Amino acid sequence: MVQKKVPWHAIWGYGAHIKSTPGLLYVQKRSFQSSYPLDDIKHLLLVGGHTIQTATINRLLEKGSWLSFFDAHGTPLGTLRPFGGIGNEDISCLQTSVPSHRYVVEFAASSMRSRLLWLEELDSRHETGLFYRGEQDFLHQALHEVEFLVRIEEIRRIHSLSTTMYYEILSRLVPPELEFRRRTHRPHFDPINAMLSFGYALLFGNACVAVIGAHLDPDHGLLHQGGGGFIYDIIDPLKQSMVDSVVLDIAQNAKVSGKFELSQTRCVLGDDLISLLLERLYSTINQKMIDENVYSYLQSLHGGEFTMYYP
Repeated sequence: MVQKKVPWHAIWGYGAHIKSTPGLLYVQKRSFQSSYPLDDIKHLLLVGGHTIQTATINRLLEKGSWLSFFDAHGTPLGTLRPFGGIGNEDISCLQTSVPSHRYVVEFAASSMRSRLLWLEELDSRHETGLFYRGEQDFLHQALHEVEFLVRIEEIRRIHSLSTTMYYEILSRLVPPELEFRRRTHRPHFDPINAMLSFGYALLFGNACVAVIGAHLDPDHGLLHQGGGGFIYDIIDPLKQSMVDSVVLDIAQNAKVSGKFELSQTRCVLGDDLISLLLERLYSTINQKMIDENVYSYLQSLHGGEFTMYYP
């Protein structure tokens, strides 16, 4: 993956002090200070709680830059844009006018490929093998076919079917006492599904920040439909490496029993388990890769190639 400089910049966490000179943005966090050319920042994204000088806000707006604010989980709160400046209507129009088939194929194939490669890696390390008869061949055939399907409904159907199989195959590596059989909708009644949803929520927030930074419509899904559909498109090929691998490793190597509560309404993760998850996910959720994928899509709207990157 070739690293590109994206036109947005996100400041995460809490406690940063943000100031500027006419040419540079300074970010002071504890004893560390970073600086960035103001001309390179077309959209400043503040995630969490920080202090920013009004003079810095004025400079950014004068240069035509946007500022967006998010809570600590990446949920959008609001946006400042230059007075009288143009909005993001042009990009939204491009999103809806560009033919969607190639994007749907790329999102689906990338997701299916990343999961199949990992399952095969796990299978090679499993003494008795991981796949039941015909499963591996089916997944390979599905991946091959998805790139030649014409109807988007068929692509969504085969992607959904292979995703369901993926979680069912993965469940064979989870200790049976954790009662994980397949991916379920909320509310969850086992800790694995609860941990997956927790991780996906974090990943969703990170991707949402990048999508807003690129002035893209987060609800214009291609492979996925509904609210936040485009963000789900972006994170789907990344779930395996950034979340699933962490959850499986914790399930296999950490003592999960006793670190969650199962009530009549749902499974509640304990504080120790959440802390462990956060520590691990902060090291695997790769913001640069998320930014690269969003930027690749943005560039493709203007005629460039679109490629999804995943570890």
